[in-house]
Amino acid sequence: MKTKAGIDENKKTISITKDDAALKQMGLFSKQVIEKLIRDKVPTTPENYAIYFEKLLEEKPLSQKKSIGAVLEAEEIHKHTYVARIEHNVKDSFKQIKDILDIVSTMYTKVNKLKILTKNKKGEILKGSGQVALVAYEENLDEIMGALEKQQNTLKERYTDISKHIKSFYQESVYDAKYDVYNKNYLLKLLDAEKTNVSHFHHESTILTFRIQEQSLQNVRLLRDKELITKTVVNMILKRSRRSDSIAHLGTNIFVIILKHTNHEQAQKMIESINNIIEYSNYIVDSESIDIALDFGIARIAPNQTKEQIITQAIEDLK
Repeated sequence: MKTKAGIDENKKTISITKDDAALKQMGLFSKQVIEKLIRDKVPTTPENYAIYFEKLLEEKPLSQKKSIGAVLEAEEIHKHTYVARIEHNVKDSFKQIKDILDIVSTMYTKVNKLKILTKNKKGEILKGSGQVALVAYEENLDEIMGALEKQQNTLKERYTDISKHIKSFYQESVYDAKYDVYNKNYLLKLLDAEKTNVSHFHHESTILTFRIQEQSLQNVRLLRDKELITKTVVNMILKRSRRSDSIAHLGTNIFVIILKHTNHEQAQKMIESINNIIEYSNYIVDSESIDIALDFGIARIAPNQTKEQIITQAIEDLK
């Protein structure tokens, strides 16, 4: 008979399950991560631990990667996808509010036209009961229009407030809605933060720029197909990236990856890894296979350079 602890009471031996072995591997590996951080004189903060965890895991045999990866799956939370979906829903709500206000404005315009039409018709009616009825109708209409004008003024005030909130939301937004990665504004904030870290702790970090080569998409006629291919490529790279990597759309289909605690040589290995993913993937448009190739650029995150200079250097290095 076996207890919950896994001890065979008859043979007095301890049985180790696959889960037990994986947890043991995880414990030993975690110790190696801490030791590496201490040797490199890097503060053992949760963020630095996560970065080193992934860096060291890349160097381990495939079997160990899978074993540790199985443990990590239990706590995997797709927070980026969740936040992107929230932002998408909020933006869509803003659009719906604007649509409602546009409809109300159109209704008001139509009622106003009705009033003008009524006045024009007034002169065409002979004197008598018909005119009296029309005057009474116009008085009622004036009353209604007065109420509508008050409501319109209230709507204008609300619309102004909503517009301010929308503007503020877009300024603070962190995601690119088209590709579901960080946007340029948030990229600049992340780059500023990493520049500060590099300045304080003297480690190396780099940024990697990439884009799909123009000739790869020259036979793709529709813009939506080009965008779909681009999004597919970016999503593949996003899935392959480390948790500590930050991917953003810089604009004009140029993307940036911030690689923390990563030197130029390690960034080159990242490029090789991405190229392997792209090379062995199939892209089909209108029943035709598309061969995709990427341009890459690398720049060191130097504290004595502005974030714009660093990005420009990485863009100029695209080849």
